[in-house]
Amino acid sequence: MPGSKEPVRIKLTDEQKAAIRNVTGKDAEALELSVDELEERIAPAKLRP
Repeated sequence: MPGSKEPVRIKLTDEQKAAIRNVTGKDAEALELSVDELEERIAPAKLRP
């Protein structure tokens, strides 16, 4: 998937949909993240002091 510009789509379970609806008041079927956003969430870069 290197170089891919297509977003990664993650379908939500019914429980996840309900949690989002309870917090935001909006309906969501899936999360869409760019490859860079997904990579940052999976393995965040650590800054050294």
